[in-house]
Amino acid sequence: MKRICALLLTLTLCVGLTLPAGASSAGIRGSGATVSTGDKTTAAIQSNGSLWMWGSNKDGQLGNNGAGNANYTYDGNHPIQTVPLKVLDDVVAVSCGPSHTAAIQSDGSLWVWGWGKDGRLGDGRVELDYHVSAPIKVMDNVAAVSCGDNYTAAIKTDGTLWTWGGNASGQLGTGDVESRRVPTKVMDNVSAVSCGNYTTAVIKTDGSLWMCGSNTYGAIGNGKSGTEANQLLPVKIMDRVSSVSTGGGVTAAIQADGSLWIWGDNRRGTLGNGTQESAQVPVWIMGDVAAVSCGNGVTAVIKTDGSLWMWGSNSTCQLGNGGGGNATHQYAYCQTVPLKVLDQAAAVSVNGHVAAVKTDGTLWMWGDNLTGQVGIGNWGTNNIVPKPTQVMDGVALSSSAVVPSVTPSESTVAGFYDVYKTDYYADAVAWAKASSVTGGTSATTFSPGNAVTRAEAVTFLWRAAGSPVPGTSRSPFADVTDTGAYYYRAVLWASDQGITGGVGNGQFGLSATLTYDQILAMLCRASGGTASGGDWSAAAVSWAAENGLTEGLTFSPKDNCPRSDVVYCLWKQLA
Repeated sequence: MKRICALLLTLTLCVGLTLPAGASSAGIRGSGATVSTGDKTTAAIQSNGSLWMWGSNKDGQLGNNGAGNANYTYDGNHPIQTVPLKVLDDVVAVSCGPSHTAAIQSDGSLWVWGWGKDGRLGDGRVELDYHVSAPIKVMDNVAAVSCGDNYTAAIKTDGTLWTWGGNASGQLGTGDVESRRVPTKVMDNVSAVSCGNYTTAVIKTDGSLWMCGSNTYGAIGNGKSGTEANQLLPVKIMDRVSSVSTGGGVTAAIQADGSLWIWGDNRRGTLGNGTQESAQVPVWIMGDVAAVSCGNGVTAVIKTDGSLWMWGSNSTCQLGNGGGGNATHQYAYCQTVPLKVLDQAAAVSVNGHVAAVKTDGTLWMWGDNLTGQVGIGNWGTNNIVPKPTQVMDGVALSSSAVVPSVTPSESTVAGFYDVYKTDYYADAVAWAKASSVTGGTSATTFSPGNAVTRAEAVTFLWRAAGSPVPGTSRSPFADVTDTGAYYYRAVLWASDQGITGGVGNGQFGLSATLTYDQILAMLCRASGGTASGGDWSAAAVSWAAENGLTEGLTFSPKDNCPRSDVVYCLWKQLA
C-alpha cells in the first residue's frame, strides 16, 4: 500500500509536467500520457485502464505477439493493425517510439516491447535482429516514461532519472556516447522527461529545464547548433518550466505563467513565429498555453480555453485543415503561424499523424494513414485523413489533461508577454518600467522567474534612487572596469553608500545571484537602516517585514530572489 500511495503521489506531482512520446494528456512526452503517437503507430488508454494500439507492427511494437489484421508489402511484408486492438490492462501511462513502446501499470511496473537494437528495451539485449513482440517487465517504482528514436528514459518514484539504449549523440546524458543495454541512473530530483529523435529534455523539481543529446538544428537551446555541438551531459537552459516536449529537431517549453517558448529546426515553420529561420535559443511564441507536443516537423498546443492550435509541416494533412499552408518546404505545404484546429481538446500527440483527446473522452485522429495508424480500418499509399475523424470514445483523461478555463488569462502588463495583470507583481513591474528601473530582459519579456544578479540588483536600486552621481569615478573592484557598462556607476554608488562591499578579494561578483536576505539587506542599507554583523540576515528580513516590503511573499531567506520579487520589494518601499 505504501508503494502504491507513493506512486500515486508522484504521478500527481509530475504528470502535469511531462508526458509520453510525442505528447500526452497534457500534450507532452513523459508520464501520465493516455495517448501517444509513434512513427507509424498509435496507443490510447481507456478509462478502465486498458491499453489499445494500432498501426505498423513491423518490429513488434504493438505488443500483440506480432499479429495484425492486414499486411503492408511496400517495404517488406509485415503485419499492420488498422483498427484499435487491446494489448494490456491496468495501464496508467504509455509512450510510443518509432519501433518500441513502453507502458506503466498502476503498481509502478514498467513494461516494454518492440525492437531491441541498441538496448532500447533495457533488458540487456542489443542485437540488430532482436525483437520482443509482447510486453516484458523492466523496472519497478516508475512514475514516468518517454521513448525516443532508439532509447528510453524513465523517472522513478524517488525522482531519479534512468536512461538506456542508443547514445551516439549523447542523448542518454551520461557524458559519453556509449550505448547502455540496461537502465543507468543519470540525475536526481527530476519531475519530467521528454525524449525526441536523439535529444532529451528534463525538468527538475525546481522547475529548471535541462537538455542533452543531438543539437544538429539547435534543439538544445544553448545558442549552438551542428553535430559538433551535441551535448553529452545535461545543460541548464531556462527556469520556471512546467512542461516540455522535444521531437523532430525542435523543443518547446511552457513556463509557469503559460508562455510558450520554442527553438530548433524551423525549415518547415515548426517554431510558429512566421519565419522559416531556425533558432538556437528559446523564442517566445504565445501565452495562455496549457500543453504542447512536438514531432516530425509539427507542433501542436492546447491553450487554456481548450482550443487546439497547430503549425509546421502539412505534407500529410497533419495540421487537420484539409491541406495547404502559407509557405512551402521541399515542394510540400507548411504553416509558419498557428492555425486553430478544434475546440474542447484535453490532450494531443503529434507525428506524421495526430491524435487528440477531447474533454468528453473521444479520440480524434488525422494525417498519414499509410499503415493504418489513424485507426479507421483502411490503409495504403496516399491514404491520408485530411481532417479530424473520431476513432474511439472512453479514452482516459489523466490528471494532467487540459480543463478549459472559465475565463481566459488577463492581458499582459507593460508590453511584456510574460507578465499578466493577475500576477501579484504586475503593478510592481509596470512601475519598474515606467520609472526606468528596468526595461525587462528584452522589449517583450520581463523574465520574472530569473534569479537576479548582483549587477542587476544594484542597478535597480541606483535607478530607483534617481541614478545619483557616485562620489568617486574609480572602481574599487577588479571585475568592474568597463566604464560604459550599464552597471558601472550603480556599482560605484552602491559601494560609496555602504550598500554592498562586494564578495571579497577585490571582486564585486557581477554575475553572482542574490538571495532574498542579501537583496533585503541592500534595501535596508539604502534606506539608512542597519543590516550588518553576524545577525545581518535576520536583521534585514525583520526590517523588510516591519516596513511591509515582503507582505504577500512566501520565501526562505537563502533562496535565490527572482526579478519579480526584487521589483516587488522596491515598489513596496518606494512607490
